[in-house]
Amino acid sequence: MKKSERQKIITDLISNQLVAKQDDLMGLLKQRGVIATQATISRDMREMHIVKSADDQGVQRYMIFHSSTEDPTSLLFHTFKQTALQIDQIQFVNIIKTASNDGNRLAAVFDDTKMPEIVGTLAGFDTIVVFSPNEELALQLNQRLSKYLPDAEK
Repeated sequence: MKKSERQKIITDLISNQLVAKQDDLMGLLKQRGVIATQATISRDMREMHIVKSADDQGVQRYMIFHSSTEDPTSLLFHTFKQTALQIDQIQFVNIIKTASNDGNRLAAVFDDTKMPEIVGTLAGFDTIVVFSPNEELALQLNQRLSKYLPDAEK
């Protein structure tokens, strides 16, 4: 099966069913005749910007993060302002505390930017780790983002 066909099925499954775990997704794919390794499905999910987030009822599930037409850097600052509570820099890493359920969503926005200060992210439920190429760029990112924290507005 072609990658585009498999990803179309993944989109259909995630859009129309409650899928909360990767094992569940693999089982649903198998029911549809799609045989793929866990590594392949993980790669598809990353390429498709699939993140785990709470739906309207507060249930954790996989959702496809849709990028907006807004400039990715502007979207980053806007989303950061909405979701971030704290940012701390440790050497070349920034650790960002977010509101509950917003870690994956904010990390997806970070991943879409092409800022030289960002080389990658790790996300959880309410915490993101943002990696920079060096300590100087991590400090620059920290200073730029700190202006958007709730306490900074006072």
